[in-house]
Amino acid sequence: MPDRLHRQSENTTVLSAGEAVRALPVRARTRLLFDLLAEAGVTGIVIPGENGEIEGYLADRTIALKYLKNKSWAIETVWMMQAVFAKRGAGSWIDLGANIGTTVIPAALVGASCHAVEADPGNLVLLRRNIARNGVTGRVMVHDAAVWDENTTLIFEQAPSNLGDHRVRATEPDKENAYGESSRSTIEVSAFRLDTLIDPFSLQGPVIVKLDIQGAEAHALAGGDALFKRADLAFLEYWPYGFRRLGTTPEALFRHIGNYFSHAALMSDDQRPDAIDLVPFAEITHRLLTAEAANAVVALDLVLSKSATL
Repeated sequence: MPDRLHRQSENTTVLSAGEAVRALPVRARTRLLFDLLAEAGVTGIVIPGENGEIEGYLADRTIALKYLKNKSWAIETVWMMQAVFAKRGAGSWIDLGANIGTTVIPAALVGASCHAVEADPGNLVLLRRNIARNGVTGRVMVHDAAVWDENTTLIFEQAPSNLGDHRVRATEPDKENAYGESSRSTIEVSAFRLDTLIDPFSLQGPVIVKLDIQGAEAHALAGGDALFKRADLAFLEYWPYGFRRLGTTPEALFRHIGNYFSHAALMSDDQRPDAIDLVPFAEITHRLLTAEAANAVVALDLVLSKSATL
């Protein structure tokens, strides 16, 4: 009986398995790899890239998957941080929402003294491993905590497939449940005011803070007055949905920011430091509020500065 699996007409092209995989888009290939490894019982993967050699969970279909695809994460933030340290000297990097280390490791690799703040136990395991893997243990202090406007214990919800979207839960999920929050598992975490967690007067300048804490940014600012007075620069994720879930409006966040930073810029993907155009912060707030009114804002990255130049 003929082997019909290998028969082909003149107009048919038969691809090998490898060729078929390579013909897929990069995103589809990386997802397929994660699926196959997970099916084989593998739980993690170590990926070399621009931010260092990073171990991620296969369950994480956001940060780990993108790092495998692009070999970088938040690279415009990393480039700008490195440019400032190269210009002014390696100072202090405060990483709020350090996750598995993709931004604190590049800071430590250029000589900065770092504080990595992360509340999720699973992420903390990989954060510590990745810090050790990249040889920067002596330059990074890891804080097992959430940041808030008081020292307390908080409910912390865990996202099943985006391990960068674990976040504080202030109230039970209601009808605005865009990310399936009502079905997430929860744990209790210790939370501290930033000025309690980190001594701002011990920091060597320049001081740069990264705030990517899924809507809790205003609470971090309220609990870190002394630290933000010391900060020269900050990178902040602007995500109105997350703010509102924790009882903060964009207007209230802007008032907090205005206490410490006079200039800002919107950041775009793969943007180089010399392309950043800092403008008075009031201009940025007007643009963001107008965009939100037109339902045009999902999440954006801001760089905040005490002066008109980096």
